[in-house]
Amino acid sequence: MIKEVEDRLPLSIDWEDWFQLCCPPFDEPQALDRFECRLPLATDKTLELCAGLGATATWFCLADQAQRHPGVLREIARRGHRIGLHGCTHRRVFLSDRATFRADLVTGRKILEDIIGAPVQGFRAPEWSLRGPAVDYWEELQGLGFHYDSSRAPLAVLGSTDWPRGSYQLQEGFWECPPPVVGMGIATIPLWGWGMRLLPEAWLRSRIRKLARQKAGTPLVLHPWELDEAQPSLPHCTLGHRFAHSAGLGGYAARLLRVLRGLQLVSIEAYLGLS
Repeated sequence: MIKEVEDRLPLSIDWEDWFQLCCPPFDEPQALDRFECRLPLATDKTLELCAGLGATATWFCLADQAQRHPGVLREIARRGHRIGLHGCTHRRVFLSDRATFRADLVTGRKILEDIIGAPVQGFRAPEWSLRGPAVDYWEELQGLGFHYDSSRAPLAVLGSTDWPRGSYQLQEGFWECPPPVVGMGIATIPLWGWGMRLLPEAWLRSRIRKLARQKAGTPLVLHPWELDEAQPSLPHCTLGHRFAHSAGLGGYAARLLRVLRGLQLVSIEAYLGLS
């Protein structure tokens, strides 16, 4: 059962490097060797931000990055954060068949659990990709003993505006925790990424606190690379990707401290009352 506390929201972090878009060549295995690795540096900046906010978070982690940086992953867990699975690689789920998805869940969770020595209870698909042909794949999560998913974005491009905007149970005992959005229909926009980086701060503070008072349970979303202002420019990507990735990066950590200070930010597991 969700514990009701005023001005309390879950915080989630998608643990991926600056170049890991969900499109070729960035989602290919060789991308980890082709592009500069900045994830440990960005992780340090994110841990510092969480400490400044007095926040704990759920970090949705890629298994391929965990294998490269097991010490970094253990440090995240040592700081009191919870670890969820973001996939074996940063590839859209709907590009895989259901059997492959299930096998990747088993493999990815085992990699993470072996490193941190603690259970992994939640999943978030790269680019909110439990949609289209993969819209029912969440059933595999429940069947494998996961307790929640956070992959269904109530946005037209990344999901459906018909999906609920607050946390809810897809089946008894299995939760869906969508990211926060604002607006209606095709004018719906994300309250994460470029939305959080560009929208007016006072309005953001008001809207986020309203979500907290409503007990919406929509996890705030952050990527470590968003705090790495010195990252290289993305090569050979569309204008849309470039805008979504780079707009408003300057001073984002300070902006988050101003917007989120005073909120009680906890992991999804703590918000849902999971052990």
